[in-house]
Amino acid sequence: MPHHGNHLRKYPVVLNTRSRIEFVRFESNKMDLHSIGDNSEEQQLRIAKMAYQLLISKIALSSREQTSSRYRALLRERNYITSANRVRQTDLYQDFNRVYSQKTLKKYQSILIESDEYSWLKVLTRNIERHVHPLRHLLFMDFLNVDYEALLNKNRDNGPFGEGPWPCLNKTASHYKKLVINKVLVSRDSKSGLPIGTFICGCEFVYSRKGPDKIMNDIYDIGRIKRLGSVWMAELNTLAKEGYSLRGMAKNLGVDAKTIKKYLNQQIEAQNEPKATDTLTVQRYRNQLIEGIKAYPNQSRTGIRNLFPSVYMYLYRHDRDFLFYHLPTRRKGFVKGNNVNWEIRDNNYYNAIFNLNNELRKMEKLLRITRSLVGKRLGILTNLEKHIDKLPKTKILLEAVTESNQEFQIRRCCRIIDEHINQFNEVALWKVQRIGAVRSSHFAVIRPVLEEYISQKRKETKHEETSY
Repeated sequence: MPHHGNHLRKYPVVLNTRSRIEFVRFESNKMDLHSIGDNSEEQQLRIAKMAYQLLISKIALSSREQTSSRYRALLRERNYITSANRVRQTDLYQDFNRVYSQKTLKKYQSILIESDEYSWLKVLTRNIERHVHPLRHLLFMDFLNVDYEALLNKNRDNGPFGEGPWPCLNKTASHYKKLVINKVLVSRDSKSGLPIGTFICGCEFVYSRKGPDKIMNDIYDIGRIKRLGSVWMAELNTLAKEGYSLRGMAKNLGVDAKTIKKYLNQQIEAQNEPKATDTLTVQRYRNQLIEGIKAYPNQSRTGIRNLFPSVYMYLYRHDRDFLFYHLPTRRKGFVKGNNVNWEIRDNNYYNAIFNLNNELRKMEKLLRITRSLVGKRLGILTNLEKHIDKLPKTKILLEAVTESNQEFQIRRCCRIIDEHINQFNEVALWKVQRIGAVRSSHFAVIRPVLEEYISQKRKETKHEETSY
């Protein structure tokens, strides 16, 4: 009972010696009020209290969509949501089983099977259209350390960076810190796995930061500035003309002094770079190119480029037609003779494909074995497509091991049948179809094959039992 913290027990009374409508007075000497002392007693008491809380609450205050969104918000806080907005089902399954013992889950008829794509935990965190028993909702809430009242007060999930809009953090803009950015691009940090949000403002200022946001003020943090934009550059030029120091400009523009120095130097280099309209400069580089080609008559285009990189790059940018007209003609590639021993290659390919086929069929995640898959895995796809007639043994083996869609569906369903027979000693074909994700029209074609396979498996199992 949630009020007293004790387990309900059956009162010791013999019904066949009493009337079924007789009033029974409880006697204290017949009642066992001692605690059972189960290690899971605290968990059971919390769930019992939440069940009572749920019974007296107004359930209509929260729809299934709202409940699902609040669950996702709690999962995101605990890092169970990826940057692609998917639930880390494997991590969730493992942590859930660490919190609740198999004995507890069995008591609540809520055992989880990781390979089952329709286990109640996956359904609860994926699909709001399917129903899950309220007791399992309570188990999930207890796992997330919230009760029903706390769940109702939880804000809905709006992604790792909130719902928006977000502020522009360009110090030089008139809309600085105003909520003017309506979209965020979310990517994943390759090292930490955390989401990264990129925010692009109309003033061309672009910044990013790692998420998820924990508090409201996180929206004003900058992790990295990706682009400063024209408004910022215009203000930099204005401050430079007014004679501000590097530190003064850095303070006003919201960046480091080294960044100010970098952009000022870039502008100086751009101003000093000779322009394409400077005919004297163009002619000077032309003459240097002609003299260089005469000095090294046997050099290729790449050789001339490596010998005179500055001349090559200037003419490439400002006088490309002249450059390509005077460079040495392209040299034809060296054509090798046909010295391939196709018989040896055929034997090597045969052995490699044979071994790869065995590995692919043993993989936990099934893949359809095709010529393209085999060729890409072994790096021989071009030869399999263009020179297969020179590889007779390989051709015969490929035809034997590659699968059509129907053959792959049968192999996938047979794997599922094996797993169900091993775990439950029974199998239902409708479950096999659902887990195998086979369309009804396709399943109708392969159903007789699967029925024959199940029959054969049962005969083998019966034979093994009678052998002992």
